[in-house]
Amino acid sequence: MPALLGAELEPYPYISGYGLLRRMTQLGRLMGVELTALGIRNRVTSDALTATQRPGAPKAGLLHALGLRRTRVGDYWSPDVWSPLRTGRVLERHNLPLRDCPLCAAHGYHCALFQLPFIDHCPWHATKLHTGCPQCGRTCWARFHQDLRLGRCECGYDAFEVRTASINMWHFPAADVDAWASRYLDWAAEERKSRLLVVPAPHTDWMPGYAALARQSLELEGMLVTAKPAADLEEFSDVGEDPPEGEFWGWSLLGGERPLTFVPLPATMHAKLAQATRDAVAAFPANTPTPLELATLNGLEEGQTLEQNLVNRPDCLIAPHGLSSDQRIWLNLSAVDPTAACFCGELLDRVVSGLEVRDDGCSRSLQAARSHALDGISGRRHVARALEAILARAYTQGLETILRSMMACGKVSKCQRWSLPTAEIVIANDVIRSVRVCWTPTRPPPSRRTVDIPAPISSATKTMTASKLSATRPRTRNGLTRRAGKMRQKK
Repeated sequence: MPALLGAELEPYPYISGYGLLRRMTQLGRLMGVELTALGIRNRVTSDALTATQRPGAPKAGLLHALGLRRTRVGDYWSPDVWSPLRTGRVLERHNLPLRDCPLCAAHGYHCALFQLPFIDHCPWHATKLHTGCPQCGRTCWARFHQDLRLGRCECGYDAFEVRTASINMWHFPAADVDAWASRYLDWAAEERKSRLLVVPAPHTDWMPGYAALARQSLELEGMLVTAKPAADLEEFSDVGEDPPEGEFWGWSLLGGERPLTFVPLPATMHAKLAQATRDAVAAFPANTPTPLELATLNGLEEGQTLEQNLVNRPDCLIAPHGLSSDQRIWLNLSAVDPTAACFCGELLDRVVSGLEVRDDGCSRSLQAARSHALDGISGRRHVARALEAILARAYTQGLETILRSMMACGKVSKCQRWSLPTAEIVIANDVIRSVRVCWTPTRPPPSRRTVDIPAPISSATKTMTASKLSATRPRTRNGLTRRAGKMRQKK
């Protein structure tokens, strides 16, 4: 028997660290001092699920207090172990809502598998996982209640049942859980050998994209109860020759520490960016006039519509320097979604690290090291095609945002659709077999104008503004305010 009430492992195989804490705080009614002894501090603000997932003092302290440091119990507290894609621990990056099975929650049981977004139902109860309180609808988080219990909502609702979790704990389907989870973990470990996940670093909206990519290879029987939802997914696995050496030099400039204004890209991007311009303009009505600012800066006809100007000259916004002598196109990144541009750099880094390309010892910049490493990878043509598709859509979104801001005095239009890329790299025998890109709908970022054109100020406004400044500004005399001068005279 365990030293602490609620820390039983045999009836609850593969229980998460959060599940153990929930059972112990519910059954043992632990005090603050006792939780501190378990390694749990800052209970008011800390997220118990994240604290037990990430490597750190809380997780190590809990394992030590329960006498589990020399076991593999803590290995299954992280959702990365349950993922069929190598995630690079991105699932532990942010505090995410708690996903629970109501029947498991009655026991206080929780498994890290539940946190994966493509698992919609409890595998052994076939019950839909929920993230909201059944009573008030609030999003459920793995935070401590005021009475230091876990699993209780602010409204007072608690799915935990003392009798079920104690006297009837052996009614939990432990044998089914153990058999299913063991079989799943073997499958997921085999999948991770060839599947790499790439996500945009500062966002959490990539979860649906990750779920859609994971569902593409769910071959384990009974793993998913619901059907695969429709997703905007592109796969690049064409047959052909890989690009020549040096072809990734321009792509390697994306996503660096210092944002660039122009990048040299392969000449094949010219037609794709021209089509992206047409796609951006197609989002507006056909009779939309050309903004005066756009016509002035790019030499367009003021009397023509936006469609007439940009469709007739689809490359007028792409390459202010034209094609270079080595047949590269110079793209102005000011009209490109910066998140997607950085994502291209993250994709390249993930390819290099996932294939474990060795450094030859030469001193190179980040961009040169990326380009040199990619030149020796077989199947890099799939990466090149994916980069072209990502940047073309990023240019379409960014250009549409700029056009809308010009027409709406800098305000972002609520009707604009925006999507975020998430990618999967499939490798085998040190060869890239394919690249999948999934686009997830999200909200457009705030529009930032490089140069703001101030509105004209009337003479009446100038007089009013001057009078207000005169009334509020302290008057000075020889470097001192008039009030200070009077006080000195009184002294």
